[in-house]
Amino acid sequence: MEAALYDPEEGYYARAPRIGEGGDFATSPSISPLFAAAVARRFRRDTERFEGPVDFVEVGAGDGRFLEDFTAALRGESAAFASRVRLTAVERSRSGRHSLCSRPPLSGTRVCASADELSPGSVDGWIFSNELYDALPVARVRGSPGGLEELRVEASGNGFRWKAVPAPEELASHLAALGIALEPGQIGEVSPEAAPLHGTLARALARGSLVAFDYGHRASVLYHPLARPQGTLAVHAEGRRGGDPLDRPGEADLTAHVNWDELLRAGESEGLTTQCLSRQGLYLTESGLFDLARTDAEKWRAFRLVDPEGMGDELSVLVQERC
Repeated sequence: MEAALYDPEEGYYARAPRIGEGGDFATSPSISPLFAAAVARRFRRDTERFEGPVDFVEVGAGDGRFLEDFTAALRGESAAFASRVRLTAVERSRSGRHSLCSRPPLSGTRVCASADELSPGSVDGWIFSNELYDALPVARVRGSPGGLEELRVEASGNGFRWKAVPAPEELASHLAALGIALEPGQIGEVSPEAAPLHGTLARALARGSLVAFDYGHRASVLYHPLARPQGTLAVHAEGRRGGDPLDRPGEADLTAHVNWDELLRAGESEGLTTQCLSRQGLYLTESGLFDLARTDAEKWRAFRLVDPEGMGDELSVLVQERC
């Protein structure tokens, strides 16, 4: 999964992924600029009281579309406040960083290749992400009568296939610490990078909020044997969800849902206080999303962001704070 998504030459994100209407998948920023506008309004409300420069850091910034909409919305609300905001974009892919640097409205934005470039205690404001953690590589595990198995990828003359081996102790211990025991035949995923990344971002925050939008569940729901017996690893291509994750590596997006309990603990262990874990629909509505919609078309797209049968309920928002 690491190679299929992030290989610098042949990985999915190195090939300028097709995101938005008519692409492989749609994200909230690609559906409507009102997503960025609602986030900008919430950000200003939370940080305008800060003295001096205010930071806004987007991790997993992609091609810069969200940041461009975000800065336009900030300037429209208050040019004086917008002039105080320091923008930072963290983007792993070379193609994404090139696009970020090529957008005139983002001139002056600091662009980083890794969250490790954010020094501890260097951010006074927000560290924001949208669908960052669900795109991290995962280990795939399965319960069996003989104990936990890891489903590894084996190369053969006919392509790639799954091969079950006894799971390493660190994977078994990881699930045991969460109170999770997979039933025989039940499949799940573990993201080794999620908690360490969240911890790195938490340490970078001197004051303000760590705000993460993503697909995910608490551990007891994520690993429930009746709700998700085959786990959540999914393929997204040409606007459809489904298919074999081992087919056409590098040509399709791969995701797996976030374990919110891991991120909650990672942030709190670094001294952050959890303010909320809520549904996207509620968060955006409380942020004034519909106050920003002026035309019927804008209202319709705004509804898609809060639709309880779609993104509004499927996506959650974790907010953790350091005062």
